[in-house]
Amino acid sequence: MANTKKQFNDRELSVEDLKLVTLARRRIKEMQDFRDKEHYGVNLNTLWSEADRDYIPHRLRSTKKKILVEDESKGWRSTTVQLGADEWQSDNSTPNPFIKIQTAQALLIDQNPSGVFTPASQKFQATNELIRQLYQRSWEYAKSRQQLKLFIHNLTKYGWATGRTYPLKLTRKVRIPKEYNPDDPESIKYDEKEVVEYNDIFRENLDPRNTWIDDMSRPNNEFSIRDWCFRKIYAKDSAEDEYGKYDAWNKYEIPRGIVDEILNRKVKDDKQAEEKDQVEFYFYENRLKDLLIVFAGGIDGVPIIIAPLPISDNKGNKKLSMWQAYWNLRHGESPYGIGIYEAIRDDQSFLDKVKNMTVDQIVMSIYKMFFYTGTGTLTDTGEIRIKPGVGKQVLNPKDINWLEVPGPGKDAYIGIEMAQKDIDISSAITDPIIGEITGKTAFELAQAKESALKRLKTPLDNILDALNQEGYITISLIQLLYSVPEVMRITDQKLIEDYLLEIQSDPELYRRATDEAGNETFDAVVYPEFPLNLEEDEKGILIETQETQFFRTKPSGLKWEGILSIKSQSVLTPSKQIDKALDLEMYNMIIPLIAQPPQLYNKVAKNICKLYDKDPRDILPDFWLVPTVNAPQELIIPQEQAGQGSSTGAQQFVSQPTKPQGPTGTGPSITSGIAKLTR
Repeated sequence: MANTKKQFNDRELSVEDLKLVTLARRRIKEMQDFRDKEHYGVNLNTLWSEADRDYIPHRLRSTKKKILVEDESKGWRSTTVQLGADEWQSDNSTPNPFIKIQTAQALLIDQNPSGVFTPASQKFQATNELIRQLYQRSWEYAKSRQQLKLFIHNLTKYGWATGRTYPLKLTRKVRIPKEYNPDDPESIKYDEKEVVEYNDIFRENLDPRNTWIDDMSRPNNEFSIRDWCFRKIYAKDSAEDEYGKYDAWNKYEIPRGIVDEILNRKVKDDKQAEEKDQVEFYFYENRLKDLLIVFAGGIDGVPIIIAPLPISDNKGNKKLSMWQAYWNLRHGESPYGIGIYEAIRDDQSFLDKVKNMTVDQIVMSIYKMFFYTGTGTLTDTGEIRIKPGVGKQVLNPKDINWLEVPGPGKDAYIGIEMAQKDIDISSAITDPIIGEITGKTAFELAQAKESALKRLKTPLDNILDALNQEGYITISLIQLLYSVPEVMRITDQKLIEDYLLEIQSDPELYRRATDEAGNETFDAVVYPEFPLNLEEDEKGILIETQETQFFRTKPSGLKWEGILSIKSQSVLTPSKQIDKALDLEMYNMIIPLIAQPPQLYNKVAKNICKLYDKDPRDILPDFWLVPTVNAPQELIIPQEQAGQGSSTGAQQFVSQPTKPQGPTGTGPSITSGIAKLTR
């Protein structure tokens, strides 16, 4: 088939789209040019390339010239020889960047983040626990912890990291065998169908070197970021699979663009991908303009997507899909921080120099050099090589003088220890954090680790700030994606009655209409179903339980506004020994209080639980958790007054929960019947 695609020209865009495309191209180039300049004394592109090179354990590189030599008298063929290389001097580099970065990554991220969800008003209390559990599920289902580890890796190495959270749907056309004859394998018959490989919220770590943010952005101020963009290289068949449904992709010839892994690489020291058929993509988002543009084939390529931003909160405020953080502050006006590599690189150079000089001196003190006199007729060159167990005759053995080289001495080892200590202090990754025992008791271990972690408090706070940004994006996507139903037509009257009975005739879960022929139609409106640990209490509020039930969400059940605060302990690597000691300490304080009247120490006991990051519901007796009879009446709001016209019952937010059951249950039978009768 002849290629019917044509070359893209900006003149084919509408006047409005042309303005938006021109704006996006200009802003992308401005953001790139801004970061290519010197940034408070450093070039970030050069710094990050050096961090990539030095992070990998390596030997120090030599710049000595290599030449080809040959020996015609002995028939040796040409070989490459490095001029001036004696191959005895040490050129090792202590892998401190690798050790420190890996330790920080292992320490800071070991669990999926969890947070405290505080509803903005009473009407959102009923759905508070539902939103929290859906947030937790999104991390587990998408296996996002692995992406978070990559985020922390970039953060520690470069000093700045970025990621994005977005709705991802991957579909595949596959062929399923339906008939098979073992005597004639080639006669297999297939059914072709489209399967959904993934359809949910997805988190993706981005390469900081291929990501650019607003040149006017400021640290710790997400509202200062107007726009941002990132660059990705796709294999063409992958791009076809993901973007082939867009008209512009099928209408125009897509240029290749620049397919180097990194733009303007300053230190070219790694291999590029072997894939030949690749396409360069740019993704641009602008919060103020409510704009998303995707360019295929480079900045000047084809704009295959020009659309509003897909993420917004309950009130319609648009959000960028990006979340970002810095490790340590570089400057009050710069979002690009200082990472572990940059903090230790000068001390690392000094350490490598002193250690290699020390090793060289040890070698020379053991493997002594000597001087001798002679006529030069013993060998071709007059050299005598030392060989174990072999004696060499010289003209005057008494004239051999050995060069006595002293050992390095304690000053060398003090210098090494001093340089390593400076690196530990600069990186904030000290012996207690690495795992070296610095105390005998659990209390001493806890104190040593807590003191060492103080230097990591600021980076950890920055990580939590990024996770808070991401949390609000996730909540917006939960409210958006999980409110989209699957509509299925049911024609069997018995199935219709069973379905109405199951949903208790909830008008949000079905539609009745009349088609063009005047026949009444019935559509089941099926929202996503999730296994959650929830149940309804006596006040109609969803609370957490140990038992799992299936819930189908509804748009009215996903309305939530409030404050999200990610807990630091939720992501850190737990220490069983320290946790045990802290738990015992907490119980030693709480148990004496429980023997006292609740009205005296109720508040104190709850505050102690919160001080140790524990939920009072898990620690205190049930009768301590209810309001006491002596509480001031004005502090207790009647149930009917608290609602103020809006029901707080969980049933208006989610459909009837069902316990997990076997295939003989009513739900599965109706679902299977619907699948057979839909059209």
